[in-house]
Amino acid sequence: MRIQRTLLLTGLAAFCLSLLLLVPARILSPLLTSSGVPASGLSGTIWSGSARTLTAGPLRLDQVSWQFEPWQLLRGELGVHVEAQLPDGFFSGHVSRSLSGRLVVRDIEAAAPLGALSPGMASMTGNSQLSVRMQQLAWFDGWVETAIGTVQLSEVVLPIPVLAGRTPPGNYVLSFDSESLAAGAPLAGKVSDGGGPLEINGLLNLSPPRNYELTATVKARENAPAELVNILQSAGPRAAGGGREFSLAGSF
Repeated sequence: MRIQRTLLLTGLAAFCLSLLLLVPARILSPLLTSSGVPASGLSGTIWSGSARTLTAGPLRLDQVSWQFEPWQLLRGELGVHVEAQLPDGFFSGHVSRSLSGRLVVRDIEAAAPLGALSPGMASMTGNSQLSVRMQQLAWFDGWVETAIGTVQLSEVVLPIPVLAGRTPPGNYVLSFDSESLAAGAPLAGKVSDGGGPLEINGLLNLSPPRNYELTATVKARENAPAELVNILQSAGPRAAGGGREFSLAGSF
């Protein structure tokens, strides 16, 4: 009798597990919609499925697919590996959420034309490309807790009317190395250039709810147009090494 009871309980557990693994992805639709990220064309299961489209604010993801990662349960997190198509670009990362509500995205790789991500800036960005490589990005209680990685803008042509597009394109990098920030603490990123008409070294501070403050030293390189050099001469106080001090603050 004991053996029969054990076999019965084992069979029931296996049956319940199989039912759980077959829960269709379409039941996620009301949850996603109420969370402000509506999806269409859901198929597969909640553990391994796909969506034709998923919209998060102004950002639309196409051909979204996810795969449950049980090993993340060892961290006390429910996690999936996500891949998706952006407008003329892509996204890949490991997304997880803890019982406390912390949202974490690890090993992010993404790239897309800046104009496609921000249509309102399309006339200003030209062929500019945005690429993201983040080891970890975490949110908790409405603000960033951890940010480690880089965001790069490439082929950026400065939108200065008097230069009429004659400025060579440049590359600019924003690097983060902040972990376990206190609640509401500013997130600091290092701003630098990867070549182009301007040499830039600075610091970007982001603070809640959506404020920014940029301070940098800007210097024209030898290949910069004379008009750009003249503009920089009146752009701010002179810094050591011949550059100019520049600051900008606002909200986004």
